[in-house]
Amino acid sequence: MGQQAAIGGSGQSGKALRDALRSVKRTDEEQAQRLVDGSAMRDLLAAIERASDHLLAFPIRESATPGELRAQAMRYLLGLVTTGIAQTSPLSDPDYPKIIRSPDSEAKWGAENVDNQYLWCRVSPESSYLVRGNRANVFEALLETKDGYMQLGDDQVFDTLLLTDCACDANGDFEILLAAEKPADWSGNFMSMPPETQYWCVRQYFADWAVERPAHFEIERIGGLGVPAPPLQPSHMANYLDEAALWIEQSTVFWQEWVTQLRDDHVKGRLMEAAPFVGGADDIVYGNDWWSLEPDEAMIVEFEAPDARYWQIQLCDVWFRTMDWATHQTGLNHAQAYVHPDGRARFVFSEADPGIQNWIDTMGNREGMIQYRYIWSKNRPAPSMTICKFEDVQRHLPEGTPRLDAASRREQLAIRHRHLARREPVT
Repeated sequence: MGQQAAIGGSGQSGKALRDALRSVKRTDEEQAQRLVDGSAMRDLLAAIERASDHLLAFPIRESATPGELRAQAMRYLLGLVTTGIAQTSPLSDPDYPKIIRSPDSEAKWGAENVDNQYLWCRVSPESSYLVRGNRANVFEALLETKDGYMQLGDDQVFDTLLLTDCACDANGDFEILLAAEKPADWSGNFMSMPPETQYWCVRQYFADWAVERPAHFEIERIGGLGVPAPPLQPSHMANYLDEAALWIEQSTVFWQEWVTQLRDDHVKGRLMEAAPFVGGADDIVYGNDWWSLEPDEAMIVEFEAPDARYWQIQLCDVWFRTMDWATHQTGLNHAQAYVHPDGRARFVFSEADPGIQNWIDTMGNREGMIQYRYIWSKNRPAPSMTICKFEDVQRHLPEGTPRLDAASRREQLAIRHRHLARREPVT
C-alpha cells in the first residue's frame, strides 16, 4: 500500500538501536574470564533486578483488585526471564536448531496476538535446513526468515511464505528448504536466508478455536544429523548470558516506552486508524491506541468489517501484553465476532458482562492498550468509539444484537480453555 511503517516507543529502530545496545565489545579471552569469575552471571542477575525495579516504579492505575497489576508485572518479568534464558540454550546454536514457542500464554511480551502461536528457531545462512511438517487444520500460518527481535533493533523480515501457499501432499505433509540461495535442482517449497538472517519464525493463526489445531513443524540442519555437539566454551556461555541479560532488560524498557507514548498521546473516545509498523509483517496493519474507563463506564467500538481474510480486536494491559485470553474473552476475531446486517462489527468493552456475544472483558483494568489488526486486507475501515455509562450500553446497540445468558457465556469460555490445551500441548 506504499505507506511508510510507523515506529513506536522512543522512535529508535534498526542499526541505530543495535549500535546503542551493543556498544561494548570483548575478546573471547575476556568473556571466558567473566564466565569463570562469575561476573557474567552477576551481570545477568543485575539486569533482572533493574528490570524488576523499572516495572515496579512504572506509574499505573490500580485495577479493581489492589496490587494485582504489580503482581502481574512480576509474572510478566518471569516470562521475560524465561524467554531471555531461551537465548542461552535452545536458541543459541544454529548448528543444532530447536523450535521453541515464544511468546505463549505464560510468557507474554510485545502485544502478541491472542489468535497466534509463535515459533522461533535460530538458523544461519551459512547452512541449509530442511523443515518437515503437517498442516493439520490451522486457519493459516505465516513463515518468515528474519534478523531477530525488533526491541533489539533487529527488525528486518527477509522472506515470507504462507502455509496455504505451501505445496503439501494428500495427508497435509510438507517440506521446506531454507538456504541462502535456491539450488537449481530444488523444485519444492523454499525460503531464502540472506546474510543477516538469524531466525526462522512462524505465526500460526487460529480463527475457529473450537476445532482448529496447530500445524506441526520439525527442522534439521542439512548434513548435521548424527554429528555430536562440540564442548561448550566458557566464552560462548558468557556471550549467551550477556544476550539473555540484554534481551530481558531491553524488552522491559522498550515495550514500556510504547506504553508511555500511547498513554501520553491518548484522547479518550478516539481510536487510531490502522497502519503498518516497523517489525510487523508486510500484510499486517495495526490500530494501536490507549483506553481508559471508570468502573461504571463501557466502551463501544465499531467498524465496517474489512474486506480481509482475517481481522481481530483485543485488549492488552499496561505491561504491553495480552490479557488472559484462555479463561476470559479479551479478544475476538472475524470468525468469532458477530457482524450486524449493515456490515458493521460492534464490540462492548466493560468490566461487567453486558450479556452480548461481542463482549470484551476488561477484567477490572482501568486502562491499557486497545489493538486491532487487519491482515491480507483490501481496505482499512476506520473505527469509531463511544464511551457511555454501562447501564446505557443497550441503547447504543442495534436491535437484534445477539445476547448470551450465563450458561452460553460459560460455553463460550470453555471453548477458549480447551483451545489452550491444543495450542500449547505438553507433548
